[in-house]
Amino acid sequence: MDRKLIVGRNKEDIERYGEKGCILLGKQYVKMGQQTYLSQPIYLDVSGAHVVLIAGKRGGGKCVTGDTLITLNDGTEVPIKDLYNDDREILCLNNDLKIRKSLKDEFFKRNVDKILKIRLRSGKEIKLTPEHPLLTINGWEEVKKLQIGSRIATPRVLNNFGEEDVSEDIVKILAYLIAEGHLSNNFILFSNEDQKIVNDFKSSVTNYDSNLEINNHGKYNYRVVNTSLKRDVSGAKRDLCGKFVDGSKFNKKNTLRKFLEDIELYGKLSYDKFIPDLIYKLPKKKLSIFLNRLFSCDGSIYEDKGSSTWRLSYSSSSKKMIYQVQSLLLKFSVKSKVRKKKINNFISYEIVIRGSDVYSYLQEIGFYGEKEDRQAIALRSIPIKNPNLDTIPKEIWDSYRPENWAEAGRQIGYKNPKSLRTSINYAPSREKLLQIALVDQKESIQKLANSDIFWDEIVGIEEINEKVEVYDLSVPEYHNFVANGVIIHNSYSMGVIAEGFSLLEDDVKQNLSIVLLDTMGIYWTMKYANKQEEWLLKDWGLKAKPVDMTIFTPYKYYEEYKKQGIPTDKPFAIAPSMLTPDDWCLGFKQDKYEPNGILISRVIYDMLDQGEKFSINDIIKRVQKDENSEKSTRDAVESMFLAAENWGVFRKEGTPISEVCNGGQISVLDVSCYATMPGGWDVKALVVGVFSQHVFIDRMKHRKYEEYKEVEAKKNYFTVDDVKTQEMPLVWLVIDEAHEFLPVKGRVASTDALVTIMREGRQPGVCLILATQQPGKIHTDVMTQSDIVFSHRITAKLDTEALGLLAQSYMREGINMALNNLPRVKGAAVLFDDANERLFSMRVRPRFTWHGGSSPNAIKEKKDKLGI
Repeated sequence: MDRKLIVGRNKEDIERYGEKGCILLGKQYVKMGQQTYLSQPIYLDVSGAHVVLIAGKRGGGKCVTGDTLITLNDGTEVPIKDLYNDDREILCLNNDLKIRKSLKDEFFKRNVDKILKIRLRSGKEIKLTPEHPLLTINGWEEVKKLQIGSRIATPRVLNNFGEEDVSEDIVKILAYLIAEGHLSNNFILFSNEDQKIVNDFKSSVTNYDSNLEINNHGKYNYRVVNTSLKRDVSGAKRDLCGKFVDGSKFNKKNTLRKFLEDIELYGKLSYDKFIPDLIYKLPKKKLSIFLNRLFSCDGSIYEDKGSSTWRLSYSSSSKKMIYQVQSLLLKFSVKSKVRKKKINNFISYEIVIRGSDVYSYLQEIGFYGEKEDRQAIALRSIPIKNPNLDTIPKEIWDSYRPENWAEAGRQIGYKNPKSLRTSINYAPSREKLLQIALVDQKESIQKLANSDIFWDEIVGIEEINEKVEVYDLSVPEYHNFVANGVIIHNSYSMGVIAEGFSLLEDDVKQNLSIVLLDTMGIYWTMKYANKQEEWLLKDWGLKAKPVDMTIFTPYKYYEEYKKQGIPTDKPFAIAPSMLTPDDWCLGFKQDKYEPNGILISRVIYDMLDQGEKFSINDIIKRVQKDENSEKSTRDAVESMFLAAENWGVFRKEGTPISEVCNGGQISVLDVSCYATMPGGWDVKALVVGVFSQHVFIDRMKHRKYEEYKEVEAKKNYFTVDDVKTQEMPLVWLVIDEAHEFLPVKGRVASTDALVTIMREGRQPGVCLILATQQPGKIHTDVMTQSDIVFSHRITAKLDTEALGLLAQSYMREGINMALNNLPRVKGAAVLFDDANERLFSMRVRPRFTWHGGSSPNAIKEKKDKLGI
């Protein structure tokens, strides 16, 4: 056998079986002098039971064009192509549906031949690859599956004010000159008819530099000069007679012009103007002053004809600046729409503010000068029922209905309470949905109603077929970031290991089953070959090809996915009788010793004691009949089980474990339908916990049978191979975002089952592959029980300290040093093999199947350095 490294298999078994029952992970790094090369292949033993931990992030989606603006926490917006060595924090949507700051940990780029340009009703635009996911009310959906009319998540607020120490006078001067300044031909001119604004401009300039003067330069035009400034002729050229020759340059620049040149504003014509970074970094009060003066010059406030509603607008011939203003308004929760105008072949752009956002603008920013009078009239006359354009997509009613429409209508104050049910025909306002959720005591829907998401509508989709470089960032934990004012997703995969199962020998494969618990809906792409990067695979001796797999979807979503063309093969359901009282209490986040938990436990124990299967409705009926609890407790518990029924995963007859864990089968249990549902991680944890628990129980039963058959075979002098001893395959459970299912603090519905498998699963033959980008936030048992670990580069102290728990005597150089010494390429990792007490530096092989929502490989073109 060639020189090959096999991890997870001791020397005796290596000699006995060789590489049979192993899958290719990648290749080992070796260092010769100052050069690092890839050498022998590294294989993973999958015929035995292991707990495998994958730490860190392997790759990214590379999905948007280089000019896409990324919103940073310091208030600025930077093109994604310029973020390679930028350590500033970005903004993303967290699990509570709030826009918050986050670190980014990797940066990727590549070339593609096709992108899609998406236009939104707000005027925002973004260009991305067709496979890139955007957030809808039903979860992350690939752009190519969306259509005109689809509504996607964008920020409704960007509360990322800066702390830049800039004088108020400079803030005003910049606003005035950006709006109505002329900054060329050696002039600094300001034009305006409003005397209050003119006086404010003059005082701001002289406060900035007392040597500066404002001179009239025609009607309503004012020129900034410094009459005492001497002309600098040091850069001029003279002839033999001492006269200045043609083309000589004379420097006579005042301090304001020098400042404008330093920030690259001087010399810009109206269509080239932009808002400099220092404005983005202003604290709230000064940014409000900037926008106030900007709108007071080029903005308008007017009453809609034939109504008592008001509108605001701001116009500019600079497309860049108009989108910058739109972004700055979001810092004050003011949403707006950008529209393009053409007048006499002259293109300009206009921001329009309507509805409740008019009131928000006037309260937070307002006007200065003559427009203050109209502002006062508007504030007095804006109606109480201001048109609300900030609604939740109508599709919310497909996944949520209040427990009792009439009761909700009564408490909200409807004259005909039952008429509230007609709300399902419309997209509800945030206020209405919040009212219903408060009455219904539905915390998850309350979060959605109070979220930082504005659901913008797609109004245009354009396919662009040209070669272009695209980029992506990886964001730990939340896997999304704000780009061009849109919330976009990034993801990664453990598909390399899953692919390896498909290549195993048939006699080994039939005794194994692998189940990928898919939280983000990305593994279905393994059904397709990675044709796009076949040349990368060729370097590894691999070919692009699909993998035969079976995708299970919760039954409620199965038919819907089929109709929409979303890949799925079979419906999946869990029998309520499979859950213990503890499971339900954890899933509902109820203390089992409090009234709600006591009622849940009593009802479930009684029904389990009867030994019959039952449905959610059967549980609800039993709850309603309970005489030992208060009505308020019964109502609360009934509401919980009604919510569970709406999850669409519970049926009286659940899907048999054997159907999912079938010998030789790669299964995907797709729970991504709960990805963006408020409280969705609790639902996923419950499904993962219950499924994993029963896989363990079934394997325990079958293992006893297998051992009995082995004993009988030896007693009768048969070889074990002559007797069929394995009726249920060994099961590999693959779990991404493992820190969500095994948190370091507290318990979720999946904790107990997974901890049991980690500690006791090897004996019955249940194996775990756990992946996390945040090892510092995962249960400590993962560190102590994992016998195979490969870690991609991580930098956070909390995460490196967590991996330090794995340190053994054979890790002489230390984890930090091993990680730091890795080549700066994607896919590089440190691998710990406890079976052989060895540590390797390695590189994960490229994928031969398509990688959903991300890059399908982990290799960069650096053959000259790496020797690939």
